[in-house]
Amino acid sequence: MCIPDSARTSALAAAAPATPLDLSPSKAMTLPTSSSSNGSSSSVQATAVAAGGVGEGTPAGEDADPGAVALAQQLGLGAGEAAVIRLFERHRASVVNISGMRAMQTFTTLDLGKLPYGQGSGFLWGDKGHVVTCYHLVKGAAEVKVTLYDNSSYTAKVLGYDAAKNVAVLKLSVPKSKLRELQPVTLGSAAGLRVGQTVYGIGNPWGLGHTLSQGLVSGLCQELSGGLFPIKGVILVDSAPDPGGSGGVLLDSKGSLVGLLVTPPASSGGGGAGGGKMSFAVPIDAIRGLINQILAYGRTVRPAMGITMAPAQVLERVGLEGVLVLEVPPGSPAHAAGLRPTHRDIFGDLVLGDVITGLDGKAVRSSADLYDVLDEHRVGDRVKLDVVRDGKQMGLTVTLGERLLGAVEE
Repeated sequence: MCIPDSARTSALAAAAPATPLDLSPSKAMTLPTSSSSNGSSSSVQATAVAAGGVGEGTPAGEDADPGAVALAQQLGLGAGEAAVIRLFERHRASVVNISGMRAMQTFTTLDLGKLPYGQGSGFLWGDKGHVVTCYHLVKGAAEVKVTLYDNSSYTAKVLGYDAAKNVAVLKLSVPKSKLRELQPVTLGSAAGLRVGQTVYGIGNPWGLGHTLSQGLVSGLCQELSGGLFPIKGVILVDSAPDPGGSGGVLLDSKGSLVGLLVTPPASSGGGGAGGGKMSFAVPIDAIRGLINQILAYGRTVRPAMGITMAPAQVLERVGLEGVLVLEVPPGSPAHAAGLRPTHRDIFGDLVLGDVITGLDGKAVRSSADLYDVLDEHRVGDRVKLDVVRDGKQMGLTVTLGERLLGAVEE
């Protein structure tokens, strides 16, 4: 649930003393990575981006880090720069490269082969060899290859995904000795983020080296549309996304994971494919439960009423707001609750079904609102529906069931 900016601002004004801002110009720097275990090394381009000339942030608590102090003295850097480098060097091993392989048939010989069709990033989750990434990177993949920090590569199996939040969970095929070397992310929360706060994005877009971007939180509770299920509560950052950085991590100044970096679709206005000047991230709070469901059940368990929704244009033509019920399958939770579908009468005239205008006390003006409220509940919850039937308001109670994979419903 997003907290309004006004509430965040009021809480800060009451608790936080005023402090001067560092208005030094932003800098761009190249961070050399240390040699990997197999003797190879790579170079990392890191861009510190700050809108309006606000200077680079300093990771919290890093000023007292002896390593950062030593690094600053060794390289002749400021304490802030050294702290950012230390944050990057401590957490880059948690970020991996994702390469999807798609089965293709040769036109001349009709032989089947595997060709790479997408590159992106992901991050290590927990201590059992799981990787979290964006679903669109592995959708339809016959094989997924994951490249770790030391440039070693392993195949991975897609355990499950949630297309609505664009998240997928993979299981690495690694020996136990390698499993003990993996460094999972440090989980945090996006609930306390504030506009103007410094955040850091780390990706591994091509498997050749990690990238670091630094920016300010410039928006909260944003919405990414362009698909069947809009993603709400998105974090907006004022740094340009790295091509192939989708699936990477967004960290706060303590190095804790606060979001999953995503590439917005071109139709959303974010530029798509990294072409925009803003980065987007799905808050970790919005996908943590889904990831745990996939790990436990191999799929996500999301609540549903079992209805099929009519296109929004139908209600627009009659000047109504809400969600029109098109079909109510027998045996569904909606059928048990008495929801009425759209149908034709004995004369062949179209009779509109129930129009859902509220769910659990919250207004429903569109399908996006319905998705948003449903995602706050669990399978088995009893919720109150506000509907309009034959021009009259009425209430119904529905016990939510499980949304079926691929169902075009709420």
